Amino acid sequence: MHLEYRVTKDNDNQKVSQVLKNKLKFSRGEMRRLKRCAGVMVNGQTVRLNTPVTEGDLIRVNFQDDNDQSVLPQDMPLDILFEDEHILVVNKPSNMLVHPLSYHVLDTLANGVIYHWQQQGHNSKFRAVSRLDKDTSGVILIAKSSYMCHQLSEQMKNGLCRREYLAVVHNRVTMDDGIIDLPIGRPYDDSLIFGVTPRGKEAITHFTVIQLFAGGSLVRLRLGTGRTHQIRVHMSHLGHPLMGDDLYGGSLDLIRRQALHSWRLKFNHPVTKQNMQLKVPLPDDMVSLIQKLKDNRISMQPLKSTSAFRKYNYR
Repeated sequence: MHLEYRVTKDNDNQKVSQVLKNKLKFSRGEMRRLKRCAGVMVNGQTVRLNTPVTEGDLIRVNFQDDNDQSVLPQDMPLDILFEDEHILVVNKPSNMLVHPLSYHVLDTLANGVIYHWQQQGHNSKFRAVSRLDKDTSGVILIAKSSYMCHQLSEQMKNGLCRREYLAVVHNRVTMDDGIIDLPIGRPYDDSLIFGVTPRGKEAITHFTVIQLFAGGSLVRLRLGTGRTHQIRVHMSHLGHPLMGDDLYGGSLDLIRRQALHSWRLKFNHPVTKQNMQLKVPLPDDMVSLIQKLKDNRISMQPLKSTSAFRKYNYR
């Protein structure tokens, strides 16, 4: 994997390190790694980072493979939405962890991605830029280098990466759209779940109601921040837990996992500068859930009052 940049007039006589920092937005840590591995070339020759460049020079940054790979490769089918030298975008199924755990080292998305890359002759680390819970399906963005991970994470931090979800929630949402701005954190130190609490961190979720049913609502949600379980906590707090999310008050009657799908991801490709938009349709279990609600095959009882919509003022 590599990155190229043609020096322009305003970079004339600058050091390579200055160009990397100011034009390509390399972090200090990344430049230290490049220095250790002699990963920078100018016009085909390996150079030091303090080497001056002139207009027209071609800087090439070579990203080294990661030799300390800790994830076990595992052959599994991957629904790849997009892949190039720098990023990978996958449609993750539900009931699959993204990262291995000490007690669950196989059958995760990371295992399959590492195997896929090794078959291509690469040994990159697994760096998920966006995160999905085990039972959340849909689009997930993965970087192939620490540089790309940093660039995409900055986009996410600055609101340039838009993450949109579809969810089926209990009860009829009484507003067409709005912004939920309620802090999320652990209600107490040893809590295993998260909640809305004054001691929490800022959490912002944009919502739009797509369709109403007798006992629920189909809602499109966009994350303004990325707190753990953010959508699940916000909707549950307001009297609209996700169907299938028994951890936060949802019922398992119609679906056996939280009805949450990462539907669309928008971002700017840090290298090609292309505006990327990748989306995937709802999985079969959520399609079936919506159809049952449309057909009114079962009457869902309200789980709690939706008075929170009146208590908290949305912006």
